[in-house]
Amino acid sequence: MSGVVKIKDLEKQLMLRIDTNDLIEVDKVKRYIAIVKQIRKLQTEINKHGVMSTTINASQEFTKTNPAINELNKLTKTLITLENSIKFEMINPPDLEKETKDNDEPEVSDLY
Repeated sequence: MSGVVKIKDLEKQLMLRIDTNDLIEVDKVKRYIAIVKQIRKLQTEINKHGVMSTTINASQEFTKTNPAINELNKLTKTLITLENSIKFEMINPPDLEKETKDNDEPEVSDLY
């Protein structure tokens, strides 16, 4: 898999991982997707205009950090907080009882 994850695919996968009957969780996923879209727009602007910007004010000229970076950081923190609040369900939980042992190490009961 290469390139950027499509928003539509991301939303689809997130919706598969939640209880879609829980409207609060559905709303969280919708907000998550909205934030991802904003982050991508900000990243595009940062890529276009650079990390630093030069401001010319009358006879003064100074360089400062692109203000979009601060907004990007704020949105990223919000996204992480929102992600942690979503009640994800496991897709295909592993069946631990059916796992086969790959090595020849003895069982604890074999040692006594």
